[in-house]
Amino acid sequence: MEPEALVQCPYDRSHQVRVSRLPYHLVRCQQNNPQVSRTLATCPFNARHRVPRAHLRGHVTACPDRRLELPPGATAWEPPQAWQPPPCREDWDAELSELELEEPPPFILHVTKGDLPVPCHR
Repeated sequence: MEPEALVQCPYDRSHQVRVSRLPYHLVRCQQNNPQVSRTLATCPFNARHRVPRAHLRGHVTACPDRRLELPPGATAWEPPQAWQPPPCREDWDAELSELELEEPPPFILHVTKGDLPVPCHR
């Protein structure tokens, strides 16, 4: 649709609005006409479409912007697959068993490894 084309306001039939200005006009006119606003519903496919609430179901099935929802041959929305973690290349149990083979040095405050006495084996 041409941006300069005129369309009729759904809130006040005497208003003729350019298509490019319609979203701004709809907000202002909706606030100025709360009684009419309660009787109209907004199309879920195009916020510029305001139709009587009683006709919304029929409009949704015939809305020209609905075709943008699904491309041809596409099926309905499918939930994404559950997330699968990548395979782990680490084996913490093996690393732990390797560390257990070595006896850790005893902890003595303010003593370095070189200061520890060397055990003598007889």
